Amino acid sequence: MKLIIVGGGASGLMAAITAAKAAKKGTDITLLEGGAKPGKKILSTGNGHCNLTNEKALPMAYNSDSTLLLGDLMSRFSYRDTLDFFNELGIPAVSRDGYYYPKNKEAASVRDALVSEAHRLGVRVLTGTKIVKAEKNPDCFVLTAESGVEYRADRVILAAGGMAFPKSGSDGSGYNLAMDLGHNIVQPLPGLVALTAAENWVKNLAGVRLDGTVTLQVDGIRRRSQQGEIQLTDYGISGIPVFQLSGDAVDALSNGKKVAILLNFWDNKTETDVLFALKMRCKARPELESGELLRGIVPNKCVSTLLNLSKIELHIPCRNISVSGLTKLAKNLSQLCFTVNGAKDFDSAQVTRGGVPLEEVDRNLQSRITPGLFFAGELLNVDGPCGGFNLQWAWTSGHEAGAAAVR
Repeated sequence: MKLIIVGGGASGLMAAITAAKAAKKGTDITLLEGGAKPGKKILSTGNGHCNLTNEKALPMAYNSDSTLLLGDLMSRFSYRDTLDFFNELGIPAVSRDGYYYPKNKEAASVRDALVSEAHRLGVRVLTGTKIVKAEKNPDCFVLTAESGVEYRADRVILAAGGMAFPKSGSDGSGYNLAMDLGHNIVQPLPGLVALTAAENWVKNLAGVRLDGTVTLQVDGIRRRSQQGEIQLTDYGISGIPVFQLSGDAVDALSNGKKVAILLNFWDNKTETDVLFALKMRCKARPELESGELLRGIVPNKCVSTLLNLSKIELHIPCRNISVSGLTKLAKNLSQLCFTVNGAKDFDSAQVTRGGVPLEEVDRNLQSRITPGLFFAGELLNVDGPCGGFNLQWAWTSGHEAGAAAVR
C-alpha cells in the first residue's frame, strides 16, 4: 500500500510519523513538501518559542462546523497525548498557566525532532515538490507536481495548510486539490489578525501599547471581550486580545454587518464609575490643566486625542471643563469606538478561518466524497484562539488521519 501526505507542516509531519508507526510491513509512506524544508511555519509559532498546546484546548474553544466531531477527535488525542508524544521525542514541555512550551523554548527543536523522527521511521520526505493537481482514478490517486512529475498512491492525506502566512508555503493551493477531488470550501478568511479602523484619528495613536479590555460589537450588540496588551497602529488596532476577537469580526464583515471594537482604558470600569472618578479628580485639583487630568491613567500620546474627541480644550483648568465634556471623556475612556472596516491580509494572519467542511469527512477525517482521501490541519474548517490551540488541532488531526490512513 502506498500512502502520500501532501504538506510537511505540523499536521503533515504528525500524520507521517503516526502512519509510519501504525503501518504494516511493506507500506510505502511519502511526504511531499513544496518548500525547501518541512515545518517552516512551526518556527514562527509562539514567537519562536512554539506554544505546543494548551490545557484548555477543548472543542468549544474552536470555530468549526461540527463541535461534535471535534469532541470525538480530541477525546482520542488530547493535549495530554501531545505532551506524551513530544516527551517521547525528547522534547519535554513546561507549563505557563496551562500554555505548554518546549523546555528550551525553541521552536526549531520541535521542528527538527519531528523531521528526524519521520526519517527514522522510514518516511520518504521529498522537498521542493509542490502538488498542483489531484485526481482519483479507479485504481489509484494521481498527484501532479508543478514540475510535471506524477505521483501515484492508494491513499492520500491532504495537509497542505490554509492561506495564513503564505511565506511558509500555506498559499491556499490545498483548497484547489480538495476541490479537484470533489470537496467544497468554506470561504477562507484571515484569522488571528489585526483589524483596520475607519477613523482618521487612529494615526495619532500609532505605536501606543497599553493594558486594557477590548469588546467586539456587531450591529450594535456586544458579543465578547478580551483583556491584555493592546497595540494601537496607524491603520487600527492589534495585539493578542484583538486577535482573539478578529475571527468573529472578519466573519461579521463578510456577512455585511457593522463591526466595532470598543476599548476600555481604565481597569474595565463602567462609564458611570469613570465619570465619578474624573469628577473627584477635578474636585481635588480644580487648577489642574485638562491635559494633566489623565496623567497616570492613559499613555501620554493618547491624551490630546481623547480630549479632542470629547470636545475638551487641552490647556484649560479642570474647573472649566463642562459636565458634557467630562461625560464624553468618561465614555471615550470606557468604550472608545474603533469602527472596523477590514483586517490585515493573509500575510499578517496567524491562521485561516474556513476550509473543507467537517461535515464532508467522517470520524477518522476520511472524505465522505472520495474514499481513501484524508484531511489534516488548517485545510479543514477548524480554527482556534492564540495560545497553542491551532497547533493542538494540527497534532490531533494529523495523528487521527495518519492512523486511519494505514488502518
